[in-house]
Parts: sequence; C-alpha cells; structure tokens
Amino acid sequence: MKKKIFLIILVGILITFYIYQQNENKNIYFLSLGDGIATGMTAYNVEGYSYNDYIRDYLESEHKLEKYISGFSKTDQTIENLITTIENNYLLEEANLTIQQALSKSSIITIGIGLDELANMSLKANIPTKEIEDYKKDIEHMLKLIRNFNDKKIYLLGLYKAYNITDEELNSINSHLKSIATKYHIIYIDTENLIENPQFFLLNNSYYLNYKGHKEISNRILATINN
Repeated sequence: MKKKIFLIILVGILITFYIYQQNENKNIYFLSLGDGIATGMTAYNVEGYSYNDYIRDYLESEHKLEKYISGFSKTDQTIENLITTIENNYLLEEANLTIQQALSKSSIITIGIGLDELANMSLKANIPTKEIEDYKKDIEHMLKLIRNFNDKKIYLLGLYKAYNITDEELNSINSHLKSIATKYHIIYIDTENLIENPQFFLLNNSYYLNYKGHKEISNRILATINN
C-alpha cells in the first residue's frame, strides 16, 4: 500500500516537473507594430506571411512564445495614426487588450512603419522637405511614447527605396532612424539593400516583399534576438 502511494506521489511529481519544463521558457510576449510591411501585404493586395510570422514560428518551435499580438499592425497605417492609437489606448477587441497593455507586457516589439506613408507621398510629387522633417519628428515622438511603456527589446526596421523616394531622402531618413534608435536603446534593422535583390519581390511595380524578402528580414532580427 505504501509503495502504491509512493508511486502515485512520484508520478505526480514527474508530471508536474514535465509541465513546468514545457512552460518554463514560454515567457516571450511578442508584439508587432507597423504598416503593410508588418502585415505581410503582397503585390496582389492580399496579406501574406510577414517577417513577424516567421519570428513567431521560430519562437514557437523553441517553446519560448507566450503570446503573439499582430492586430495593431495595419496596411497604410501612418506614424501619426499609430501615435493616436497609443495615446488614446485603442482596444483590440479580438484580444480584449489595449495597446498600452500590450506595450507594457511585451518582451519583444518589432516596428515596421513609414514605407507605405512615404511611398504614397512620393507618387503625388517630390516629397517636400517639411514632410520629411515632420516624418522624422513623428518617428521620434512615437519611439519615445513606446519607450514610456516598455524597456525591453524593440526592433525598428529601416526603409528601402519605393516608388519615387530619392536616394537623398532615403539616406536622410535612415540616418535619422539609426540615430534615434541609438538614443532610445532600440535595435535598428537595416533593410536598405533588400531592393537590390529581385528575388525578394514578386512584381517590378510593387515595393511589397515576397516571402523570401520577409524571411530575410526575420533572419536579420533573429540573428540579434538572443544577444
């Protein structure tokens, strides 16, 4: 009888230990923010697999993912829109979670925003200097705001050429992004050279990446994620 009780207790301990081990590393709360590049928008105007999805898959395969929130990323979202969403503490109904809660909980945040906004702007005319400067100010305001809620790992994607954005404009913006990323202890992910590889794009008249391009971005982020 005593042996039976002992075996029952031992099995219970082993089961508890197994469950603990399986859940011990599931501590990464992953939040993606951004526009079409963050949602995986494709050249055919449908959302596909984004770099965020590849990162999620990796974290799941390593049994490290607790939660993945992607609902605050929206195609054509502007930086100003995202700032307003944060300041007004927008509620993501499907997750029953506000953006400020998501920011506070997250151990990893990826930010891919600005490409839709600037590309669309470049179609109308040469982008005025004031628009570029306002864009830079908005980016810094956004990052400062996010840092008010989160002191963990944040990844900021740089931009690559799209439509009529000039080299000068691109260099000026990416230089600023690198500078403020350093200022707010954010990891800058350089994407500028993606445009040089036609294998990363499905159509010549669309700046949206294909799955290979998104996989490349995920690899660049994952290369730093355990540092």
